[in-house]
Amino acid sequence: MASGTRTLIVSAAQSAFVIRRVAISYGMPPSEKQFEFSVIAGSLKGRKIVSPNLGITRPPLSRLRKSIFDFLMPYIVDARYLDLYSGTGSYLFEAASRGAVEAVGIEREPRLADAINRQAELFGVSDRLVCHTEDVFDAVPRMHNEGRLFDIIMIAPPQYVGLLDRTLELFRHYPLFTPETIIICQHDTSELKVLLFDVLPIVQQRKYGHTTFTILRPPLK
Repeated sequence: MASGTRTLIVSAAQSAFVIRRVAISYGMPPSEKQFEFSVIAGSLKGRKIVSPNLGITRPPLSRLRKSIFDFLMPYIVDARYLDLYSGTGSYLFEAASRGAVEAVGIEREPRLADAINRQAELFGVSDRLVCHTEDVFDAVPRMHNEGRLFDIIMIAPPQYVGLLDRTLELFRHYPLFTPETIIICQHDTSELKVLLFDVLPIVQQRKYGHTTFTILRPPLK
């Protein structure tokens, strides 16, 4: 066996060992399936995020995260960022890494939320990044009653089950935004045929193959 081949095998084994140790430190059994992805840019650039693969969500492709957060760069520094349906937390960590003063996630699956919070603490950003284990339809009214307002709101729900329209409908009664807030809706491009988007005006749609980001802004008063 060539020495170069041996080096590759050792490196792969070492990498797998590191990933297993990271997963264990986040409270995940070493045999459990998990996702691993890296923060793309900012203060946490290159940090590895690990999330349990429960078969109900997956991190968006790196090119999608890069595209939408490059778009958000003029707005993200010192922003109050809300992430509904946080899933693996990929958008939360990207927001905190790129300068959001507050990154709040809502995820009803406790193991996903717990993994996000453990890693936020490990990376030293738990003072700015927190994920609440809560249903979105309970969290939005609660935050509205608390007087919470956000500069950027990301809505990336499970697809094809009507959650996006229902979530936007919540904002009729429980707004969490100012006239300057940017609201980003992630959905499958094919859903454009059935989504209503009748709560807030559409200012832009950015299509990346099967994924579309529809960007809304409240009307100026």
